[in-house]
Amino acid sequence: MLKYVFAAAAVCLLAVSIAAGSPAYAKGKSRSGAVACANKFCTRDAPGAKSCRRFDKRANVSRCFITRAAAHYGQSKAQALAISYRESRWNPHATNSSSGAAGLFQFMPVTWQHTPYRKHSPYQPRWASLAAMWLWSKGGYHHWSL
Repeated sequence: MLKYVFAAAAVCLLAVSIAAGSPAYAKGKSRSGAVACANKFCTRDAPGAKSCRRFDKRANVSRCFITRAAAHYGQSKAQALAISYRESRWNPHATNSSSGAAGLFQFMPVTWQHTPYRKHSPYQPRWASLAAMWLWSKGGYHHWSL
């Protein structure tokens, strides 16, 4: 039991250190200082916002989208990073074959269909991050446990 407590604490510490040491995009802005989202649902980047796809590793791409989505919806970046790490190890292609859960935040198909991002794939880190943060902002945090 104690090893699970230490493991959970380590993941939380990792997420907090990543969020604290993140560059400007962690505050919802691109490195150039421009606001990252151009509209209400963040379906378009604002002019001057650098793409999260510029990173070379999928975990870095995923963390970029998660931090932007958390900032856009006013949610805790550290919590979003910790939960997404626990759910998928920041692998946007993660799938649970027994439950059908998919993506960074392991969305169940029914839950995914109730988000404004349902027309997109839950395997795309941008849409999965935005959907999770949108759901949290609407009180749907209970779909994940910390």
